[in-house]
Amino acid sequence: MAIGFLTIAIIIAVIGAILYGRKLVKTEKTDAVFGNPERAKGGAHWVVVGASFLILSWMYYSWDIAKAFYPSLLMNFVK
Repeated sequence: MAIGFLTIAIIIAVIGAILYGRKLVKTEKTDAVFGNPERAKGGAHWVVVGASFLILSWMYYSWDIAKAFYPSLLMNFVK
């Protein structure tokens, strides 16, 4: 049950970070950032997206997401 809530929270965080990044791109001038450390600050929302996709991939391939949402279905395969 906790993994199910965590999965939903991660998906919401990914959607929120992507929407925030898109809004930020529209409001700021996005010239070349290379070589300008003052303009290169920030971007933590992209760290959230990357880390979230890594965690979701790990939970997907370890069957934790399936066990969280369909516990009875997986028990049929074990028998």
